[in-house]
Amino acid sequence: MKQAQIDKAWSGRIEQGLQLQVDAEFRMTNLHEGCKIVMKRTLYGVLMLAMVTGGTSCDVDTILNQTASFGTDGTFAPAGAPLTSGLRGTFRVFIENNTPFRAIFTYGSFDNTDERTTPAFFQFTPNSQIVAPGSSVTLEGNTNSGVVTFPCARVFSMGSRSLISLVQENPGTFATQIEQDGLIDGIGFSDIPPNADVAAQPNQGFAAGYEARLGADFNCGSLLVLSLEFNETGANRFRVNATVFPSRGDGQ
Repeated sequence: MKQAQIDKAWSGRIEQGLQLQVDAEFRMTNLHEGCKIVMKRTLYGVLMLAMVTGGTSCDVDTILNQTASFGTDGTFAPAGAPLTSGLRGTFRVFIENNTPFRAIFTYGSFDNTDERTTPAFFQFTPNSQIVAPGSSVTLEGNTNSGVVTFPCARVFSMGSRSLISLVQENPGTFATQIEQDGLIDGIGFSDIPPNADVAAQPNQGFAAGYEARLGADFNCGSLLVLSLEFNETGANRFRVNATVFPSRGDGQ
């Protein structure tokens, strides 16, 4: 048989396998990127990956984020409204406030592939009731949060609109303890005395909300060191700097 005929025969078999012999298919929708990832496995053992855009592009970071492991140790961090969708590993966060002002924000981890996800979150406000173990109620100027542990999820956020929306829609059992002053877009800064009635008013300005994606920016077991910085003369007075120390294993 000539090589061309052999090639044609194999091409026909593969095409038939892709059309008729699919034994598994699942879809994952990234709510923020607007893309859909479809994976198909044929009986020939060929794993097919297709991306269907929904108005925006899908990129490598999105694929890494949607396929990253949640870890294997099954340890949950105590959180205001803990994630409940299966066993997960953990990652750690250390926040440094290198500004002279009090920082006001909500921070936590959530799954952006599930509209019904319940975030694991804490808050920094003058009257916070959802406070990380070992951390303080407020994050005053030139102080830090200590090391805070979270269950692995697709996204870690400080003050992003996605996190705030999920906290408002799916607050879990801690709904009555949420401080509304902390549900702001971004990270607010204030120099009002902490015992004042308006101490949570961010009178000094805002930093944009921050998000890091599992698989693309960090993995289970990582340590995220996040510093809040102040530039008195710059166009953007406040910003978030991030340094990630990856884990040496998955979820350990």
